[in-house]
Amino acid sequence: MEGLNIELAKETDIPLMLELWRDTPGVELGVGDDETSLKAFMQKNPSTCLQIKTQGAIIGTVLGGFDGRRGYIYHLAVHSNFQGKGYGKKLLYEVVIQLKALKAEKIALFVLNSNHAAMTFYEKQDWVKRQDVEIFSFKS
Repeated sequence: MEGLNIELAKETDIPLMLELWRDTPGVELGVGDDETSLKAFMQKNPSTCLQIKTQGAIIGTVLGGFDGRRGYIYHLAVHSNFQGKGYGKKLLYEVVIQLKALKAEKIALFVLNSNHAAMTFYEKQDWVKRQDVEIFSFKS
């Protein structure tokens, strides 16, 4: 790797983060992926929202959330020009460290059924696809 370091994401980085997510296949934006909601998320999770930058551009992100018991990982994304160089693995490893430091008993993440590249990536990092639960969302 080129020696790029992980740093805490800042609220001023949100527009660049959103741009990266919009440009990354397999990342879907939805309710809660607007600047106001992301600012609130980052304020509640200041040590687990991470990024990698080069020359002022964000090339990788991950958001970690902690509810007091479990950790959740969202929007792990690496710019296509930098994929396959270990940045995603580095971000994943660091967010897990940060969530464990907060005493997260379990850590989970969500992957779209159509995002086979992400599923393969997580399986290579020893994450296990659960077969015992289904996810339900409330539609208001």
